[in-house]
Amino acid sequence: MKQIKQRSIPVILSLAALGGCAGLNSAAVNSNGQPVKFSEPILGKEDGANATYVLLEKSIADGRMHLVSVSKTRQPIQNERQERIAFNEALTKFAPDFDAYAFQTYTDVRNYNQKTVVMVCGSNYSPRKVVQYSPCNSEFGHVFVPMGVYKAGAVNDAAAEQVRNWENPKINRMRFITSPARALGQAGVFQHLDQLANAK
Repeated sequence: MKQIKQRSIPVILSLAALGGCAGLNSAAVNSNGQPVKFSEPILGKEDGANATYVLLEKSIADGRMHLVSVSKTRQPIQNERQERIAFNEALTKFAPDFDAYAFQTYTDVRNYNQKTVVMVCGSNYSPRKVVQYSPCNSEFGHVFVPMGVYKAGAVNDAAAEQVRNWENPKINRMRFITSPARALGQAGVFQHLDQLANAK
């Protein structure tokens, strides 16, 4: 029993970190006082119509996200440090703006059939964003490990080994999307939503 408790601690910490990362959202409001929220995993077709695109780039110097451009026209990603995010016309929703994606729903039978939207990346997929921006190469795409796998990993050594395999991005090709709110906040986008409202 003591061994199970010891194994549970890192599992719980991992889940807490994962949950905190996935659940992160902005506290920003638009000019109408409406909250601006992450639309998981992407903007739908209706929300994507007449979207405003924000291009961010991670600085080599300080590792922080900086604003590159705000436009009503989708800007191409020009290097591997860039990320593109779309806001709906009403500036109430935002999400990564991928060139390619094929989402499906994963049902975690070992955790009360919890459902998560994921994408399975092919083994021959190009990892370069400048070729095709997708959940498979975005900073907002993360290896998906079902909660049920973590629960099983707290039980015995064999299950713990399975957890390590699930966490290995070369073995587990499933990705889920986390909110880009932190990157947007770091780049000052939420503080200047008027730039998005007046984008050309």
